[in-house]
Amino acid sequence: MNIEQHAYEVVDGFRKSLTDEQRNALGKESLEELHILIEAALGKAISTALHETVKEVEALAQSTRKRLTSIERLEQNFDEDA
Repeated sequence: MNIEQHAYEVVDGFRKSLTDEQRNALGKESLEELHILIEAALGKAISTALHETVKEVEALAQSTRKRLTSIERLEQNFDEDA
């Protein structure tokens, strides 16, 4: 599900929880503003989570490279000793 669609569903769920009087008091414009705020918040949360994941993958790649270098050195030393 995309962020925009999910934001509309959240707003729709909120709208359904309101009484007719509350819905009329808020109006369509306020619900659209709520949609924009929810969409922005979801986008920020997803962006932050993805950024953290990228940092973790980069750290894993760096660690893997170090292990590979260590294994290559061991193999080279073994070949030289043989």
